[in-house]
Amino acid sequence: MAAKKALKKCLQKLSSKEFKEFTDSLLDREGEPRVYKNQIEGKDYMEVTNVMVNVFSEKNVLSVAAEVLRDANLEGLADELGAAAPPPAGVKVVAGPTSASPAPSSGSLSAKEFVDKYRAELAKKLTDTNPLLDLLCSKKVLNDNSYAEIKALPTDNQRMSKLLFGSYVKSASTCSILFNYLKDEQPFLVEELLES
Repeated sequence: MAAKKALKKCLQKLSSKEFKEFTDSLLDREGEPRVYKNQIEGKDYMEVTNVMVNVFSEKNVLSVAAEVLRDANLEGLADELGAAAPPPAGVKVVAGPTSASPAPSSGSLSAKEFVDKYRAELAKKLTDTNPLLDLLCSKKVLNDNSYAEIKALPTDNQRMSKLLFGSYVKSASTCSILFNYLKDEQPFLVEELLES
């Protein structure tokens, strides 16, 4: 219940214009699970809070809300809410951009910052894409059509380019899935990129 209360307090602080920007960003959010227009259209902050908790769960709602606030250019509230949210497993969330490449053990890049920074290198260096594509499909990042379209490409490099430079791996939650996969399955690649 603490997460629901924190989210309700945060949304209550938004002006009408900011609340509209927040709900627009929530509807534009990529990845699953997602909120649909009919669930929040014409709803106030209390009802939107309830929808978000039902869709994302009490455990994940604050990190999703912080991501949506950032996408709506409401960083101050995102940082405030993000401080109350547990970070995704294995990722240390840092407020603001980082200026230098950290040592692998420092964990000072968020998953999204890592993927954004090393997107081109990942597209070139990742091989054996099938397990990653299967994971992204099972997590509903890819639907069956997107999965089949990417799998049909002839090389791993082409598959990774389509995946990383398309619209599939853009949000903090999808970047977190990719980053955790890399840490588990390609730890030396992660270390190499962080040290470069």
